[in-house]
Amino acid sequence: MGVWLRLVRFLRRSSCHGRLHHHHHHDSLHQQQQTLTKSSANREQTINIHSKHKAGNKQRAQNVFAQPIDMTESFTAPSYPKSPEAIRFIDNALADNFIFASLTKSERRQLINAMKADSAPAGEVIIQQGDIGDYFYVVEEGNVTFAVDGNHVGACSRGATFGELALLYDCPRAATCLANTDCKLWSVDQRTFRHMLANSNASQQKDTVDVLKKVKFLAELEDDGLLIKIADALATLNFNEGEKIINKGDVGEVFYVVKEGRVKVHDIGFGDSQYVDQILGPGDFFGERALLTGEPRAADITAEVASVCLCLSRENFEKSLGPLQELIDKTAEKRVLMGVPLFANSQFEPHEMARLTDLVEEVDFKQGEVLAQEGQAAKQSLYIIRKGKVTVVNKNGMINTLSPGDYFGEKLIQADDGAKVKQTITAEEASTCGVLTRSAIESVIGDISRLGKALPPVSSKLDRSIKLGDLTKLKILGVGTFGKVWLVNHKKKDKAYALKMLNKREII
Repeated sequence: MGVWLRLVRFLRRSSCHGRLHHHHHHDSLHQQQQTLTKSSANREQTINIHSKHKAGNKQRAQNVFAQPIDMTESFTAPSYPKSPEAIRFIDNALADNFIFASLTKSERRQLINAMKADSAPAGEVIIQQGDIGDYFYVVEEGNVTFAVDGNHVGACSRGATFGELALLYDCPRAATCLANTDCKLWSVDQRTFRHMLANSNASQQKDTVDVLKKVKFLAELEDDGLLIKIADALATLNFNEGEKIINKGDVGEVFYVVKEGRVKVHDIGFGDSQYVDQILGPGDFFGERALLTGEPRAADITAEVASVCLCLSRENFEKSLGPLQELIDKTAEKRVLMGVPLFANSQFEPHEMARLTDLVEEVDFKQGEVLAQEGQAAKQSLYIIRKGKVTVVNKNGMINTLSPGDYFGEKLIQADDGAKVKQTITAEEASTCGVLTRSAIESVIGDISRLGKALPPVSSKLDRSIKLGDLTKLKILGVGTFGKVWLVNHKKKDKAYALKMLNKREII
């Protein structure tokens, strides 16, 4: 029974439950599955929908699962000879069906070998609505129509699949499938499919748990039951070399763990602060920030080589990992610190980086509070903005606004004692910063000269050729704590701009 329960979990995790109701969903679902590989945002939405649909049908599904397999009986999967062309054709057809997404190459090849050539003359009923089914079909030639209660609801042709419900459940067929023309089909029965998966599912679950044990915030958990619960909620996705996994700016819906391969985190952050690209491998995770904060994705993430990721939907992330948020935050903070060039270019031992992360103190600043005053002695600390906004007024009058993910103060950490601040930095709104002091850094690494070199900030995209006298104020767009935003027009270019005007006295 234990093996059967694991098989059920695998099937429920791997299958696309949008296909478990009526076959007239076939065309729209097929389009949804194709979209899965084209857009990271749509892919994440599909995973989330799949997760919610699965949860909603959990109780109903428990009542219709097929009888457990007797794993003590002798069973040898059939193997029917096929041409290389037929093997490629079936393989491509299975690739579009979410139920087979978690099969390894060898398991998929075994399934293809077990599929038997079949045929149906025009007018023959392949599946009768209401019958208990036990076969899954791939259409090689011909056209098949679907009818529910005598009403035509759809059709499919070469390359389409139908009847996968029978591989999962002992329940009545949801639709009648009729050969509209002479058809050539490939079919496999429920018993063969289940025996093949039951033999490998336990080892697959163990492989997933082993990967989860490499995840830093899960590594010290002694509760294997929790890891198995998380493993059962995960879906598996494959990415080709160069394929974009996450697009910067998208809404985050999925948490990822790298199972195989290597991915690159690049173009990090939305502000002027520059971060070093990061390479993640098996056991590393990403995508948690957007789920925890509700903010858009803050970086692009691309597969450097062919990679496999374990994916957890927003809903399952909150249920399974919500209690572990503090551990997740600590691991994510370490990764942010390692992305700051000053630290990324330093040769620190892993235990030193872990200690530095522990010494980052979360400090809250009230709206209008001054963090640094031009001309005064520098505090020689690194500030990483967690939430809120900070305004930086430079000596030349330039004003920059820093947002979550931006950092400042890194240049003064290596400055001589008594160095003066050249900027005035103020909390534009209630803000929280992760603060790492020079004394804390020295307590870990000893000599401050071990720190690497800070990279210059990325060049600003501001058009510095525009002069205030060239602008005509039209109307006020908004009013903030320290000033106003005006809609202005450039007299010479006849071009509209939004001009933020701040009262320096109020800031200082």
